[in-house]
Amino acid sequence: MIPTAARGWVLGTTNYAEADKIAQLYTLQLGRVKAMVKGIRKPKSKLASSIDLFTESSFSLFKKSTASLYVLGQAKVLNDNSALKNDFQVITCLQVLSETVTQATPEGEPHPEIYELLKETLVALEKEPRSSELLLTAFVLKLMEDLGYPLELENCAECGETIVAQRVYLIPHRGGALCESCHGSTAAKFQVNKMALEILKKLRRTPAERVHVLKLQPVLSRQIFMTVMGYLERTLEKPFRSLEYYAKVLPLETR
Repeated sequence: MIPTAARGWVLGTTNYAEADKIAQLYTLQLGRVKAMVKGIRKPKSKLASSIDLFTESSFSLFKKSTASLYVLGQAKVLNDNSALKNDFQVITCLQVLSETVTQATPEGEPHPEIYELLKETLVALEKEPRSSELLLTAFVLKLMEDLGYPLELENCAECGETIVAQRVYLIPHRGGALCESCHGSTAAKFQVNKMALEILKKLRRTPAERVHVLKLQPVLSRQIFMTVMGYLERTLEKPFRSLEYYAKVLPLETR
């Protein structure tokens, strides 16, 4: 078999058989793929350092035409992002980021723009870890746009009128924000005020490296973060286990 060269990050792993693991990768060339890592759980495995969460590596991947998984043959660590893994809050954010990419992106479809977005977000997280919630919120807003289902924030997604009310409702499967006249009685909606709506607009157009300039109170930052993540959950119809864990281990009073 001819190997396929790919550069990417590890999004997570699961144990398989006695000594193997299946790694979830997000690569520049292939998009999101799964790869069998044979013998990785043996003490002397040379691949162990390359499959840590969000370690960026150059992979050599093999795949038979009849196989559903790649096999990881070789890997060279390019950036272990070790600075991101010294802070518990950032590590917990990385788990949410990993699940977001895993749940939202299609398997086997390369999206260079998403790869670059992820790279920019990781760099910004390392430099400004206290802005982690805003960085993740900005990432999700831009990710949805790149995947073809942007969150409408300027005009009501139902009637098309410019949103001027003090309260709007983000409704999954309706395209984004709806005004008070159009939101109806659906239970799957997230209410945001005018200020929060303006912050969402800023986050979507602000480069990751500049997100830290937005200084918000922790309560507002958490509210906006959980609202956008909840919207994504409902849109994908997939629960995010990491989000529940995040809220449990990082309550606002300790931040």
